[in-house]
Amino acid sequence: MRIGLNFICLLYLKKECMKINYNYLLCILFILFFLQCKKQDDSTDAYFPPVFPEKQEVVTKRLNDSFIFDTGLINFIDTFIICSGKTDINEHPFHLFSKKSGDYIRSFGQIGQGPGEIILPVSGFSTDRKQNKVFFYDTGQFKLTEYSLYYTENEIAVNTKDYMLPPEIRNVRSEMFFSLGNNEFISAYNNSYDTSYRFIKTNIDDTISTYNQYPKLNEPEEFIRVEHAYFSYLGRFATKSDGKKFVHATQGGCILEIFDCSDRIRLLETKRFFEPVYIPPKRKDTMYPFVQVDPNSIHGITSITCTDKYIYTIYSDSRGENEYNQIAVFDWYGDPVKLFSFERGIISFVIEDNDKKGYALMRDPDHDVCLVSFDL
Repeated sequence: MRIGLNFICLLYLKKECMKINYNYLLCILFILFFLQCKKQDDSTDAYFPPVFPEKQEVVTKRLNDSFIFDTGLINFIDTFIICSGKTDINEHPFHLFSKKSGDYIRSFGQIGQGPGEIILPVSGFSTDRKQNKVFFYDTGQFKLTEYSLYYTENEIAVNTKDYMLPPEIRNVRSEMFFSLGNNEFISAYNNSYDTSYRFIKTNIDDTISTYNQYPKLNEPEEFIRVEHAYFSYLGRFATKSDGKKFVHATQGGCILEIFDCSDRIRLLETKRFFEPVYIPPKRKDTMYPFVQVDPNSIHGITSITCTDKYIYTIYSDSRGENEYNQIAVFDWYGDPVKLFSFERGIISFVIEDNDKKGYALMRDPDHDVCLVSFDL
């Protein structure tokens, strides 16, 4: 009898152990499934091209037939359009035009290495529209030059002032430096230096906030610098009109990120639209890798301008495209809103704060650069 009871007890214990092992196995499988799902969510496979609910063709109006434009940048202050670049009429790097008529008003800025002078080319500049100021960070001279525009009795005058910013800014490229207003600035780093942060918020005297996180791509961990180089060299960057947010997006594929910078720099949204495709350096283990756009990639977003309501981008979802004639609009959650199509390629553009009118430098039918306006 005792032997029979022992046998029954052994069978019961074995059954209970199998239950425990089975439950343990289920637990392990659930954890592995969760980690795999998370890995897939974070992986480069989770790309979803934007679908625009509305599309519209835009007609442009040429504003100036006499001024010879360079392939520079465009912005505005008050009633003036500001264009940068070389021209045949003078040696100044910045040029003012009337928003209403397109008439040329004056040029300003000096070329050189002295006080108030900058080194060409002007690859990027920004504005403080409330204070009528233009800012240019001169990477070659490691200084910020401020141009204050004001009215005199008969003309628009310009005062110039130089600033030396905190040392963290030293290696920033000029096209990745923007005014937030109130003498605060946001910039994205130059990948060629080991001490750089990805994004830096400063004022004239001090660093306010830094940010150094990146979306993960496909490179092995030992080549993480190549991924960082992709965001550095193929990234584009712009700020909200009120200076409280900024957006960063890439070409050669497209990843769009939205950040809050009202206080500390903080990531709000990441949208993976097209998988990054780029030409890496011959040696990926180099200290300062350089990457280039793969000409056969989807070029994504090549330029950005923002208002308080929307993010506007020069956009391409085609492979190997060399001329960009679309402006894609996103809201500040990164969701697609509208796609505008133009008759010719856009070089640089800016949108009024009311989201109703824009200005651009474009190629005309003879492939010359022209200044145009358009209604949205």
